[in-house]
Amino acid sequence: MSMNSVVTIDGHKYAVSANTYIRKWQRQFTPTLSANIVELNFIDRGPGIKVYSFTLLLKQWKVGDLPYTQGCTETFEQQRANLDASFLKVATPLQFLDAFGEAPTLGGVYFTAYNQIIPSYGTSRDPYINAEIEITEAKKAIG
Repeated sequence: MSMNSVVTIDGHKYAVSANTYIRKWQRQFTPTLSANIVELNFIDRGPGIKVYSFTLLLKQWKVGDLPYTQGCTETFEQQRANLDASFLKVATPLQFLDAFGEAPTLGGVYFTAYNQIIPSYGTSRDPYINAEIEITEAKKAIG
């Protein structure tokens, strides 16, 4: 199994900032307190819902940079516009390949959080954006 420094969202590749990629599995439960003992009652939601959180580094990558060699070849402006367009999709599953090159097993992911941070080293000549992303895997909504 190989690990990539990029993820694919809606067919577009984005570089993942080092040490920010987290893949969480969640189960729904209700805690109750009885006789000073905490009981956890689990509600079966299947194999656990995956939540992916990471920070993308949007910038113009140079030929030879690792993200460029792994397919992140779009301009800074294209990356930003494509990510914004993906976030604007409501109740629409997104195509996603994680850092392992694996697709979601439940069918799709949905954008659940998106923050843009302009770091101090970004300039108008050489712009950067750190995009904090959270996407949640789920089955397609009925509707």
